[in-house]
Amino acid sequence: MYKKIISEIQNLPWVEYSPEEIIYISLCSATEFAVSLKCALKVYPENVDLREMAHGELRTNNLSYGDYSRTGDHWQFLDHFCQDQKSGIFSKVHCKQKIACAVNKYNNVLESMTDSERAMTIFSREHELPNIFEKILEAHDWDSLGFGFYKYYLDRHIELDTKEGGHAHLVSTFEINDDVLLRFYRARLELYHSLQ
Repeated sequence: MYKKIISEIQNLPWVEYSPEEIIYISLCSATEFAVSLKCALKVYPENVDLREMAHGELRTNNLSYGDYSRTGDHWQFLDHFCQDQKSGIFSKVHCKQKIACAVNKYNNVLESMTDSERAMTIFSREHELPNIFEKILEAHDWDSLGFGFYKYYLDRHIELDTKEGGHAHLVSTFEINDDVLLRFYRARLELYHSLQ
């Protein structure tokens, strides 16, 4: 059942959504992703594959674009560019009540989950998000809009997740639960609906 919701997410009218708002939602979900990944590490502290995957997401230097070349969590890459006055993303988006409420609701759903359940969302996302990212990439000409950093961010994540031995492969043996993922992707779909 959760696969049907993933299909709905992929087929959202991304071209109709504000590029700035898409990027802001990505920042918010990337921040939550880091927290959920740390939950997964608490549940499976000795798992070598998970630790390798986490190394590519947290306190890493594998994202470098423009004036950004530093060690940090992946959400910090987006935060750096969102706070840049030239992008105008924070000034245009973060104060919008509808989006703020949607982000809070999404975070509340994740915070109500156990560490094991949050871990499952991570394992699933590594497989499912690249296809969603592809749809988002197709929706806008990110470079001409001045958001080349976001195109780079999505391209880089698709590469990290899908390459041979990449993040999706590293977490492919972990147990997932359909009910947990149904709850998660419903929350994710509602988050994206705030862009309408």
